[in-house]
Amino acid sequence: MTNLYNWVKIQKDMFGEPKIPMFTNNGHVYNEIYPSDGLEDYVSLYFKAENLSDKPQPMTICPDGYFKLIIQLLEGKIVAYFLTGIWANEIDIVIPPKVVTYGIKFKVIAAELIFKREISAILNSVEQKETDYFGMDEVSFGAFEDVVKQLEGILLKKLPVREQIRANRIRLSQFLYNNFEDIQAREVAQQIHWSQREINRYLNKYIGISLKKYLNIQKCYRAYFKITEGEFFPEKGFFDQAHFIREVKKHTGQTPTALFKGQNDQFIQLRNIKKL
Repeated sequence: MTNLYNWVKIQKDMFGEPKIPMFTNNGHVYNEIYPSDGLEDYVSLYFKAENLSDKPQPMTICPDGYFKLIIQLLEGKIVAYFLTGIWANEIDIVIPPKVVTYGIKFKVIAAELIFKREISAILNSVEQKETDYFGMDEVSFGAFEDVVKQLEGILLKKLPVREQIRANRIRLSQFLYNNFEDIQAREVAQQIHWSQREINRYLNKYIGISLKKYLNIQKCYRAYFKITEGEFFPEKGFFDQAHFIREVKKHTGQTPTALFKGQNDQFIQLRNIKKL
């Protein structure tokens, strides 16, 4: 298999109530579906992206705090399949013509509880997979809703029974992804009754970054929502505008103003962004 995401620096990004948001821009079509209740602590969303044009599309993806399983098809056949780690910096990619990409964005505890492995080794990188990994060669890639149902069936079978899952894992996931206020690492530990030291050990082991670093990625990702609306002043969690600009640039390589100007072409994630 060849990797049809021509990685300039590396990687590409992105649910069951079938009410599917669709975004179209310059020959690129993007859809997403939220996970069912049984998977919402482990999966952020499922996405489908299509380059309908006859030309390659260069794009940039901002760090969002999720790792992904990506499947790429050309003329209905799987031509690339890979697992990405967490990304701590922006990623430039080129999507070849006529490629259809399906992906799953996973929350941090999915590494242990669905994949049953550490993905820290692929921090800021990707790992190519064979098509039988997770039974992807058995998936029928047709209507997006049908694909998601098949993927959910695969993922649900991978999960341990609820009674075997440590409650602090679930609390960590729910707190990280349902709390939209600016929070400090010590507050996370206090709220979920799991020591900061143990949380750091857990995250470093499974995804390769500390809790503080992860929260910082989330904070900048939340800031992108405001940037898409043309707001360039700091939200909670930034000392001042200079700190805000510096942190956003550290994670994206661009100032907030440049991100806003580029959101309709190069920065696909900003024009599609809907959910943390």
